Amino acid sequence: MSWYVTIRSDVNYSHSAVTAPLVGFLAGMPELQQIGPAMFGAAADQPWVVVIVAACDPSGNYASDGAAPPAVNVVELVCSDFADPGWYESVSGRIAEYLGWSAFDDHEGQQVWPPEAPPTPQPR
Repeated sequence: MSWYVTIRSDVNYSHSAVTAPLVGFLAGMPELQQIGPAMFGAAADQPWVVVIVAACDPSGNYASDGAAPPAVNVVELVCSDFADPGWYESVSGRIAEYLGWSAFDDHEGQQVWPPEAPPTPQPR
């Protein structure tokens, strides 16, 4: 089985990033290897993953023919149920930080990056 981590600027996917520098950043990550113009897989000895770089509509829907669009507004990680979730959170967090976006674990329904601040203690 698989689950997803979605990296986006906001809930409406309203900001885009130029694809070429993002692809260069992803190609430089030791955990990943490029398997297409806008797609990455796991490097040797890494947990299974597919990373898709795409342009989507305001609802987050996209179709990918493998070509790299000039600008993207979503990066999606397809993750394995059989690997450490922390590994996926680390990889997606670094991608989100590079873009200045947020990463969301669609499986757990929670934000992965940036880490949510702990609640502030209330005075008594």
